[in-house]
Amino acid sequence: MNNFIYTLTLHNRTLSLTREGLGFIVLLFGVGLGAINTGNNLLYLVLAMCCSFIAVSGVLSELSFRQLSVEANGPAHLYCNEMGTLDFKIKNNKVWAPSFSIRILPPGDGRCSLEQPPYFFFIPAGATLKKSALFSGNKRGPLQITSCRLATSFPFGFYYKTKTIPLNMDMVIFPALHPVQLPQKNESRQEGEGTLQTRGEELYAVREFRSGDPLSSVHWKSSAKTGNLRVKEFQSTNEQSYTVFLNVKESGSNKLVKEEILEERISKAASLIFHLIKRGNEVSLKTEDMQTDFGKSESHLKDLMNLLAFIE
Repeated sequence: MNNFIYTLTLHNRTLSLTREGLGFIVLLFGVGLGAINTGNNLLYLVLAMCCSFIAVSGVLSELSFRQLSVEANGPAHLYCNEMGTLDFKIKNNKVWAPSFSIRILPPGDGRCSLEQPPYFFFIPAGATLKKSALFSGNKRGPLQITSCRLATSFPFGFYYKTKTIPLNMDMVIFPALHPVQLPQKNESRQEGEGTLQTRGEELYAVREFRSGDPLSSVHWKSSAKTGNLRVKEFQSTNEQSYTVFLNVKESGSNKLVKEEILEERISKAASLIFHLIKRGNEVSLKTEDMQTDFGKSESHLKDLMNLLAFIE
């Protein structure tokens, strides 16, 4: 199917010459030269038959394409480079003529791919057939598919013809997930280009400063009012929460970092959020411009992934 010699594009169709088709054309020219040089009527008949094969091939393949419509249903979201299932329905709207050897291909822009494009050998007139295929999105963000391609080499395999037809499907591709090393309980550490900060304790009292207390626990507002150093005391909770920091802008400017760095940071942040929530921790996402609420539910996970998917 990929051994194409030459491809011609016209409107919403492409025509690719196969090796078999090239061999047949060479044979056609050989028979034609032999008929001209010898004047043999039998060779002229063979030449006419070969030309008719090419004409019939074009007519039958075009007839198979006519009045076909495709629908596709899939998940509302999918993680980048992970497989999901798409359900295809192809309908032959012709009244009397069936279609043969039709394959459904994704758009050729590289945003998505099918592991094994669905193939329909025979589609009766007026019939609707269904097949499923494994599908993956190759780039984070909104994915709107407005067309797909039908392909066939019917009937003789001389050339491979494709036709673009409308298709309406919307999906959100979440950032790619990777294995990450999760922090231990009560641990706060650097993770990639962002910071992972624990929130496993709750403030319950403010007291006078004692020797050995860390300066990071000083309650500065209370200290300013009283004139004496006062520190915050925390009470541990059963569940630990984390804030995942995502830096998407260059230091000292409001410009986004380079695309490669941005995708790497977003992927790391998404992986941390995913695995922390799956472990049972509450997670919040913080960027230079905003911070989300804490949560650990599946809906909260989807909200965070959707937010990461749409970061420009």
